[in-house]
Amino acid sequence: MSNFSPLTPVAFACYFVMSAMLAPMGILAPEMARHFDHSLTDVTRTFSALTIGNLVGAACATVVLTIWNLRSVLLSTYATLGVSLLLLGSMNRLEYVGAILGLVGFGCGVGLAAAAVLITSRFSASKKASMLILTDACFSIAGFLVSWTATSLIYFQSGWAVTYQFVGVVCLAILVASYVSDFGFANRVDNAAPTAIGKWPIDARWIGFALFLYTLGQYSFLLWLPKFASDYHDAGAILSSGLVGQFWLGMFAAQLFTAWWVFRIGTERLVSVASCTIFLGSVSLLFAESAKILPVLAFGWGFLNFSFLKAAISLASENFRDHPDNFIAVLLLCATAGTAVSPLISSALVDTFGVIGSLTFGSVCYALLIACVAFARSKKSTSKWGIHYEE
Repeated sequence: MSNFSPLTPVAFACYFVMSAMLAPMGILAPEMARHFDHSLTDVTRTFSALTIGNLVGAACATVVLTIWNLRSVLLSTYATLGVSLLLLGSMNRLEYVGAILGLVGFGCGVGLAAAAVLITSRFSASKKASMLILTDACFSIAGFLVSWTATSLIYFQSGWAVTYQFVGVVCLAILVASYVSDFGFANRVDNAAPTAIGKWPIDARWIGFALFLYTLGQYSFLLWLPKFASDYHDAGAILSSGLVGQFWLGMFAAQLFTAWWVFRIGTERLVSVASCTIFLGSVSLLFAESAKILPVLAFGWGFLNFSFLKAAISLASENFRDHPDNFIAVLLLCATAGTAVSPLISSALVDTFGVIGSLTFGSVCYALLIACVAFARSKKSTSKWGIHYEE
């Protein structure tokens, strides 16, 4: 099917919700620390409930979608998320907030899997690729909009919970759209025949590790970038918090540019270039001379990502011919795992080395990312269900 229906924006809204939960973490953390009278690192560690919940939800999604149909999954998931997020403002203990964030993270992981099924089920083969690229654009736009929304709400002292309550309203809108839509085209996801990661060609495994490092470095940087700007450059609240929004705006611009550029240079060369430019973009922020240049550098860093995540997945699938059905899902889990552990690791680094420790760690992850991509290229193989031949 390819006709437009309320389910088309539902799929994109699922990605919007996930991005809207992750993007403002570093912006909301200082306000939450003041509200709950906890240290900033304690609050940041609390966000690991959200990211780890997302990882668990994504891992469980395949099973969930084989037991219940799409309609039931979307209705129950986004009803729960909407109510939970609207109740956040009434929580008076950080532990309760962590429990809700864990539940929301799990729901977002399941919801993203359901959104992917909606896209692959509703659209013809010729349109699936463009729709999946548009989900990346939606993710980046959500990061930009919600980051600036959170920045503005905190500046006007509206409280830390209002941003996530707005996301709760979006979840209820997904609930309504799902309720009135026809799901006759896709009732259930078939079980996929898995292939163990150990049987993947070596280049695909290197790409999986690269995706883990990519998101680990990204969120270790983004979580503490506002704090870095305020502590090391005396940046004001609007400028420091706005850096996260500038990053996501740069990501969106890069996705538009990369959709054209990849046809010029090819996926393999794009991934290699992006792995280097991501590292250089992060280093430029570490050595910025003044606060005034930080917004430009944050935008540039986002742009220099060049849609690395989807480009790397595309490269791995091109090299691993006749890959198993669970291949893309497992690669996405590798990326989700990096996001999941970033609050815990970065908070420990900040406790030990200060804010600069987390940002430096993010750049180190990017340096290792370059090595992983280089190893993947050197081990490039053609493969069929785990049987591969070195070139």
